[in-house]
This record gives sequence, C-alpha cells and structure tokens, in this order.
Amino acid sequence: MPKDTFFKINEDKRERLLREAACLFAERGFNQTDVAELAHRAGIAKGSIYNYFSSKEDLYLFVCRDGIERSRLAVYGDLNPAWDVFRQVDHIFRQGASFVRTFPEYLILYGNISSAGMERFAEQMSLEVEKFTADHLKRVLRHDIQMGIVRNDVDANLAAFAINSLYIVFLTSLVSTHFKIRMREYLEIEGDIDDAVIEKQLHSMTVMVDRMLRPVCTK
Repeated sequence: MPKDTFFKINEDKRERLLREAACLFAERGFNQTDVAELAHRAGIAKGSIYNYFSSKEDLYLFVCRDGIERSRLAVYGDLNPAWDVFRQVDHIFRQGASFVRTFPEYLILYGNISSAGMERFAEQMSLEVEKFTADHLKRVLRHDIQMGIVRNDVDANLAAFAINSLYIVFLTSLVSTHFKIRMREYLEIEGDIDDAVIEKQLHSMTVMVDRMLRPVCTK
C-alpha cells in the first residue's frame, strides 16, 4: 500500500505517476524497470517515489491493483445485473476489448504475473484478480440454469471457466504480437485486426456461447 504522503499530492500528479508506472512496468517488466527513469517520466524528483511507496514491490502491487479497479469499472460499471448471461457475456467481451485497446498496458501487467520469477506476486494477486469474475459468472450461470434460460445439464463452474478463458485469450490477441499472429492463423484473418474484424469475432464468440448454453428448442 502507498504511504499516506501519496494521497496528499494532487490528483493529477498521482494519476500521472500511476499511468507512467503502468506503462513502464508493462514495457520493461518488473525487474528491468528503473525507478529513476519512472520518476523522470512522471515529472517528479528522483527520490520522491520512496516518499510515496516503501519499495518498488509495493509500487508494482499498487499499480496492478489500480489496473484491476480500472478494468472492472470499464467492464462492469454499466452492466445491469438483471441481464441474462448471454447479454452479460456480450457486454463483458465488448467492454473488455474496448478497454485493452485503449489501455493495453493493464492486460500486459495481468499476463506478466504468470511469468517465471513472478511467483511472489502471483501469490498475492492471482486470487484477488480471478475470484471476482469467477464468482460473478458462476452466480449468473446458476441463476439462469434455475430460470431455464441455460440448459440444466451445464456445469456452471466449467462454463464460467470456458467463457473467461475465451475472453482472456481474445483480449490478449488484441495486444500481444504472438497472439495476434495466432488468431490470424486459426481464424484465417487476412490483413489488420481492425474494428470490422473485431466486431465479427465478438459476434461469432457470443453466438458460440449462446449455442453452447441455451436450451435446445424441440417441436
């Protein structure tokens, strides 16, 4: 957590420090990020960061948690909990795609937690990151199974895992060069992954989820 002094500086200065830290950690990784360079980018004195945070580790954890909050606000802020799972999945995928295209650094930070040498951060962050979405999806799926909106033979836990796994891979494919190449190959996409391509894939994925979960109508 930041020191009290961090919250005493003006909001613009705090925002600039957090945004520059997120970008630099995403660009260089935790180990290669230089605090002096970060201070220069943020427009503050070299030693000031340690007036606000006890260590680079504390700064990194706070930046990651800040990214989680920004992402959740972007994805879930306008989500109506009364929507069924199909509408919620469509909303989550679209809002998530929009967020990572604007702020790719936060998805990179998310992915970096799984990297070799980052186990100490995974132990502190992974459950915090994943539990919110896992609980939300499982809760919506179980409700919709009871309401007859989702097939009654669906395993809610596995369905939630499958939906979120598709979501993470798709978002990563909008940011990572490797995953962009991978998506082009699997989906036979030619040219740039532009708005039209993204819209087409969003539609295809939500249709696939619908077909996977919705009860089959029999005449």
